[in-house]
Amino acid sequence: MSENLRNYTKALFAFDHVIKNAKPTTYKRKSPCEGWTGADVYEHAMGGVKMVQSFATTGKGPRSTPKLGAKPLEAWEKLRDQTLEALDQQGVLQSIAEDPFGPDFGPMPVDALVGFMAAELTVHTWDLARTAKVDERLDPGLVKFTNTVWRKLPDEALRSQGMMGPKVKVEKGADTQTRLLNYLGRAV
Repeated sequence: MSENLRNYTKALFAFDHVIKNAKPTTYKRKSPCEGWTGADVYEHAMGGVKMVQSFATTGKGPRSTPKLGAKPLEAWEKLRDQTLEALDQQGVLQSIAEDPFGPDFGPMPVDALVGFMAAELTVHTWDLARTAKVDERLDPGLVKFTNTVWRKLPDEALRSQGMMGPKVKVEKGADTQTRLLNYLGRAV
């Protein structure tokens, strides 16, 4: 198993833990993502997982993105398991995802896509946990991995429309998770 897949698997189950502890009202609440509710965070995360599954099985992006339904946990678990099954096939991680983030980023191995999506899902796990008012602590190893992934992106890409907000000033003595979240525009 690659380091990226290990981290992606951890990130999937961290998000899973938040959904299991979220109340139905979570999806109507405002999230830390500007203009988004808990439902938007959930749908975005589901869309990311669907994207990984689609690239792992077809080399191309999905034709549609999942929406919040009546049973969010069941839908999440089904897609999570299907995606892990797709990634557990011989040669899949070495296969090429055709332009998952558009032509500016180009094609990449599914393994690299999985690594990036692990970092993205880690941040959205915190977003949904904050929205759900449940334990917001992230796995320290995932925080370190996520920090490395996001800091590799040029600031103009990271702060572009629809991505991360401006950096938030880091308070003296802030822990690693808080510093990461502040870097990604989240006030903690």
